[in-house]
Formats: sequence, structure tokens, C-alpha cells
Amino acid sequence: MADPAHRDDAGCGGGRVVTGVEAGSVLLGTVAIEPNRWSTVDASGAPVTDLVEHSAAISSAGFDGLELWERHLPDDPDQAAALIRALPPVRILNSYVSFDVSDDAALEAVATRVRRCGATAVKFNVGADPTSEPDYVRRVTALVDLLADDVTLLCECHEHISITEDPAVAARVLGRIGPPERIGAIVHTHESVEHLRRRFDAYGDRIVAVHVNYLDMTTMSVPPLSQRVDDLGIKVELLRSFGFDGSWTLEFVDGILTERDRPDALIGQASVDLALLRAAVSR
Repeated sequence: MADPAHRDDAGCGGGRVVTGVEAGSVLLGTVAIEPNRWSTVDASGAPVTDLVEHSAAISSAGFDGLELWERHLPDDPDQAAALIRALPPVRILNSYVSFDVSDDAALEAVATRVRRCGATAVKFNVGADPTSEPDYVRRVTALVDLLADDVTLLCECHEHISITEDPAVAARVLGRIGPPERIGAIVHTHESVEHLRRRFDAYGDRIVAVHVNYLDMTTMSVPPLSQRVDDLGIKVELLRSFGFDGSWTLEFVDGILTERDRPDALIGQASVDLALLRAAVSR
């Protein structure tokens, strides 16, 4: 398990801490550097990237911390501890645990991973069945109860896969689970201005993280961030006008599902994108 002192060391200069993540922090989502993120390399979904092998490159890239894909964390506690020692601090655990079924063991496994990696926030999504809303509330609440008081669940409220894509539904669901300090939310840079406005109108006090993501779902490709830097600047200013003051995760980078979908190449692209992202959020 990560040492709390390691988890809290400042990455971007002593700013306000939101959900255990310093406001203005720029994180690397390790799913961005994982070729098997969508089980296209190995149908089992197991990662093919050894983060220890690439830890030096990840550390030197300059990110303030990580949003760690849960499958990158070994089940063996000793191996997990060795990985965490080698990496920048894990701020957010990126979990894909399902809330469509009751599975206490799966929830316990998430809580164990949080303790082992030292994250103070957990990304999650509920499912897409409107009739299951009471079950989603109950199951997410059960996960909250398994986590330490300083750990916040962050609803990605993902479009097309979750009932919480509707801001009104998201506000209702999150409100039934708990207060903002325990249940927060994430938005994405590729969302429309109108949809972002609706999200902030409905539950803006819970939005504490942004996924920087320009994935084109029709082509399953990601453009270089340099081609979206103008839109990124507009979105940064828009989010700030709504009162946003949280963290930023580089979720995907140019090169996925191409011949450059290799950890070394993707880390290199992430380093390039980081400079553009820092410039945008530091204005």
C-alpha cells in the first residue's frame, strides 16, 4: 500500500485539494498507454503493458500523478507494492466494476485495490438500465461504505453506456448516494457546450475532474492534441466560467489502434500532449 505521505506530496504547487487530488493537477490515465484497453490484443482483457518496465519513462514525463487503470494493479500484494513504489503517486483508481449485478466480492476487490494503490478517488460508471436505478444507488452506496472517509467516488456519467448521461438522472442518483465529498463527478472535453452546461446546472458542485479525451467513436481514433488545442482552450475557459477547479486526466492520446499503439510510443505522445495541456490549464 502506498505511503500516505507519498500520496499527498504536491505535484503542482500547494493548491486547493479536491477529493484528495490537488486542484489543477494533470494526471496520466494509464489506460492511454495500454494497447489492450479494449481487449483488441488479448480477448481476456488482461493488460499487456508492464508498468514497472516503463516506470522511468512514465515518471520522467512530468505528470503530477496517475489515474491508474485497475487492471494494471497486480492482485499479488507484494507485486502491487513494488509497482506503486516505482510509479508517480496514484490519485485516482480507474475502475470498471459493474453495478448491474449484486457482487459483494467485486466491490471488496475495488476497496482492496484502493488501499493498495493509495488513491483518494475512484472513477466508476453505473449501467444503462433505467429500471435498475434503485439497485445502482444501493450498490454504489455499498462501495462507499467499504472505502475510507477520505476516498471519493467519481461518476464518469458516461454518454451512451449509463443512465447518468442524463444530467437530471445523474443529479438524482448521486444525491441519493451521498454528499459531494463522497460522490463527485467527471466531465469530458469532447462533450458539447450545451451538455456541459446542463451537467453543471444539475450537479456542478460535484464535478471535480475532467477527462481530456477527443476520441472519435466513429473511427475509434484520437487526433494529436495539437489539432484540438483551440477547442481545449475554449473548454478550459468554459469549465472555469462554470466554477470548475479540479484535476485533469489525459485519458487517450494519438496512436491508439495504430501501429504506434505501443507503450513507449504512447508515453512519448502523452509527454507532448502534457505540455499543451499544462499551457491550456495554466492560463
